[in-house]
Amino acid sequence: KLHRVVSRWTARVQMAARSNGSLPGWLYAMVVVVLLVVCVTESVIFSVFNKYLFSGPLKASLFVTATHQVSCFLGATFVALMSPPSFYKPAKLNDRASFLKLMIIPFAFVMNIGMNNLSLQFTTLALNQLIRAFSPVAISITSFLIEGKVQSIPKLTTLIFLVAGVVMGVAASPDFDMLGFLICAGSVLGQSLGIVMTAFVMGGKTVKLHVFDVLLYASLPSLIVLLPWSYAMGEVEVLKEAIETNGTGVIVGLILAGGALAFTYNLFCTLFIKLTSSVYYGVTGGFRCAMAILISFFIFPQKITAIGIAGICVAMTAFIANSFFTLNEKLAARKRKHGSPLSAKNEHEEEDEEAQKPLLGDSVRSEDASKKVLIA
Repeated sequence: KLHRVVSRWTARVQMAARSNGSLPGWLYAMVVVVLLVVCVTESVIFSVFNKYLFSGPLKASLFVTATHQVSCFLGATFVALMSPPSFYKPAKLNDRASFLKLMIIPFAFVMNIGMNNLSLQFTTLALNQLIRAFSPVAISITSFLIEGKVQSIPKLTTLIFLVAGVVMGVAASPDFDMLGFLICAGSVLGQSLGIVMTAFVMGGKTVKLHVFDVLLYASLPSLIVLLPWSYAMGEVEVLKEAIETNGTGVIVGLILAGGALAFTYNLFCTLFIKLTSSVYYGVTGGFRCAMAILISFFIFPQKITAIGIAGICVAMTAFIANSFFTLNEKLAARKRKHGSPLSAKNEHEEEDEEAQKPLLGDSVRSEDASKKVLIA
């Protein structure tokens, strides 16, 4: 019965996305806006939740990240069993390219999300998000070194301002912590290397993986790295102490809440991309980062200087501008290919492609891939 209900709802929404006929235009727009607000809100909540968790009740970021992966795997399994094929159908992995891609993803995830969560134990959320905003620069540099890809003048200008803003914000921060900075910077490097190396290893071959394919096939392999690393960091003892201090129920509840946030964030982002495009989702990155920085000052005891405020404003403006230049380039490319970037025909033709966007890129165009990353 649940399967039939989900099938009918998905069919109606997809029809609305294609032709705007099954749902009134205002209702379709409202659904998209609501999903956008949910995605941005949940992204900020997830960042704040992780900072709170790793700074106080449970300083075992690697172990918690492993539980997030298990939750995502279970959620993806449920979606695979219950959702109609029009929403998600597990990909068949029967070639070398698919296998190579799924071997890189867990390693890149540990380098990216694992190290990012670990850095939250040592640095403030504002600094963490500011350093993470450096990712377009890191991706551009690695893609140039590995693929020889050169950025356009407008995007290069935004990257220069982004570097200046990040340097101002980090250097002037009274909360600067060298260890936290190095770990977070390592996560940014891990993200960019994961994206570019995936494109490089694929050798031009396209392997379309739905977000849920990545959660279904690559979540558990990442535990091979996360759990031994967690044990080596002494997080087993940290977990025992946290249970003794806060109680088993509280710790289990926090772990389950984090797992639910990890999976539902991917779910809502997937719904938003299916109704619009991964290109539009990429533009929201700057707003999500800026909101997390702003809210963090109202929740956590953080300090900031006038130069730090100026640096954050410059970096966030440059980050958002870079996203919009990328959006315009993508729409222009789509227009050259189809004649109109926003036509209903285009949305119908590209629906399967947009629904299958991978976590770490699907072609040798590493920059395109970077805009399709869903970071929990």
